[in-house]
Amino acid sequence: MIAYILFAWVTFSWDQKLSKSIFWILDAEFWYHLVIGAIGLLTMAYFFGQLAGVEILMKKKNELLTGIKYGLLTLLLGTLIGSTVGFIEEGIDNIGTQDDPFYDYYFKPLYWVTTFGIIPVILVGLWFGRQIKKQGLKIRVD
Repeated sequence: MIAYILFAWVTFSWDQKLSKSIFWILDAEFWYHLVIGAIGLLTMAYFFGQLAGVEILMKKKNELLTGIKYGLLTLLLGTLIGSTVGFIEEGIDNIGTQDDPFYDYYFKPLYWVTTFGIIPVILVGLWFGRQIKKQGLKIRVD
């Protein structure tokens, strides 16, 4: 999602004033898709973070693999939430036509977000899982 926002910002800002290029999202027609997608990502991170904490601290699962697993789930479900907004608003009308709304509103976003997000998710998932384990050990000792 961040890669998409940066790409859109750079593309939109080539021939614009600085203030307009910085606040490009206010002029974009799809700003609410991005906002709901961001809210979806944060919501999924909140819920999956709790589940990761339970698995790592209570069930003694591997913190590195658990962090990666929940990072990927957060990325995929957050993307699906953001994509569903566009699908409901525009894609439903195109079902049965030559356009393929499922491909346009679900497959493409999942493909691009996963392509550009898999390495950051793995790195953050490793760090996140380790931090949960470290903070959990610190709480138990105190």
